[in-house]
Amino acid sequence: MFVKEVSGKELRDFHGKGRVADRIRNSPQEAPSNNSPATPVINIVKRPRLEVSSSPPVQIPRSSQPSSSEGVNVSISPPVQIPRSSKLSSFEGVNEMWISVFNDIVSSNDGDATSVWDNHFPFGDLIDKHFIKEKFAEKFKDMDFKRVLQTSLVDSIKMTLLHRVIGQKFDKIVMEKEAYVGQVTELKKKLSEYEKKMAEMTTLEDELNKLKKTSRDDILKIQIKEDAHKKVVDKLNAEIKKLKDDAPLIYKTGYDNAVDEVVRLASGLKPKPSN
Repeated sequence: MFVKEVSGKELRDFHGKGRVADRIRNSPQEAPSNNSPATPVINIVKRPRLEVSSSPPVQIPRSSQPSSSEGVNVSISPPVQIPRSSKLSSFEGVNEMWISVFNDIVSSNDGDATSVWDNHFPFGDLIDKHFIKEKFAEKFKDMDFKRVLQTSLVDSIKMTLLHRVIGQKFDKIVMEKEAYVGQVTELKKKLSEYEKKMAEMTTLEDELNKLKKTSRDDILKIQIKEDAHKKVVDKLNAEIKKLKDDAPLIYKTGYDNAVDEVVRLASGLKPKPSN
């Protein structure tokens, strides 16, 4: 864990649970802002600001830390000199996108304190009115400085972990969305091809129905012709049969007529005289 470099006087002021508690109890309260609601202030504590000092860093060995404090041990890392005028963009390794965002949302000193981005927004009054109960405030006051730092660190890491998990879930959702978009595009393409085939099949079906109707009409015409032809054939067959049946009678009648004619002719002949 890294702790910002502080002066020896500041470390001595904040060393020890009793001194921290006395300092918090004796610290002046924040004056309510003119723009904040007129609500009672419940023990508003103004935390002393830790500023970067030019004095040499004070190295505190591990054995000098109170053994009764809870949590992990806090060690002092080599000092990191940070200029007072440095901004977020001076930290290496910070994503440029986030740097631009944070630089854009920094408010100027002439804000009217009506927005949470204004420098003089009454966060103390807002927290006291909406977030803090009296019992919670008293419990927080009894915490030593190390426990406050440890709690802040743990909560920050937990929130960072949650944000990381949420980010991974969003990445997964984005990947699934992209996959779904690809699937939808492919399905739309297949649907378009299917609609084209359906249109072709509909056209072919219409043509087939026309051919069926034409075939039925042709079959009906053929049946009519066959019926007429059958009638003609039947008539001819009847005539042929009649002729066959009448042929002997006609033959006999003709034969008799011929015999009669021969007899008649024969009776009219006279014999020639012999010489």
